[in-house]
Amino acid sequence: MMSDDEHDAWQLHDQGASWEDIGIEMGCSQATAQTLAAAYEKRTDTAAHDAQNALF
Repeated sequence: MMSDDEHDAWQLHDQGASWEDIGIEMGCSQATAQTLAAAYEKRTDTAAHDAQNALF
């Protein structure tokens, strides 16, 4: 199974973990953890936008 660090960082933060704790858990800095989570949000937002059907 392939690891998805972006999703993991986002999910940990969504579950209430601090960026410091996420960085420690993932072996990276707080800034990197935030960047990973932001990349996941952008990726999923883009996918949702692309999948959206035009109503008019």
